[in-house]
Amino acid sequence: MVAKKLALVSSSNSKSLVIKYNQLLECAEKAYSFGLQDKASNTYKQAFDVSIELLRSPTANKLSPKRVVEISSYRFHNCPMLEDSDEEFYLETAANALEELVRNGNNTELRKAALQAYKAIACLACELVRFNQSIRCQVLIDHYVQIEHYHSKYLAN
Repeated sequence: MVAKKLALVSSSNSKSLVIKYNQLLECAEKAYSFGLQDKASNTYKQAFDVSIELLRSPTANKLSPKRVVEISSYRFHNCPMLEDSDEEFYLETAANALEELVRNGNNTELRKAALQAYKAIACLACELVRFNQSIRCQVLIDHYVQIEHYHSKYLAN
């Protein structure tokens, strides 16, 4: 019986979003290592979309915000640099999803994890402010500071 469960978890046919996320991440890393930049960027984007879906799902747990940070970091370091004029600005998408969880989550541990993840996203945004004076990232950082100031006292240990 245990062997069947392990087979299901490792099966590429599984509908689990976590497994899909992991498979996409692995595929993106392989594409990046082989110099296939476009394929890597597209696959990282797909993995990012899955991570946001997992974060917003009713089964989200404290690993969900970490996945968002993980894939955002991969995209930040391995994909073309964000510009303020980009239509799809994944750092804003990540920040908005994490903020929503911090503000409206029912689980305190999950809200704490989301606030920590939001901080990591704000740190990535800081790099863009330093690199290309991104106004969108500065707004993201300023908004994080407000959220952190308000919610940290409620989410303290």
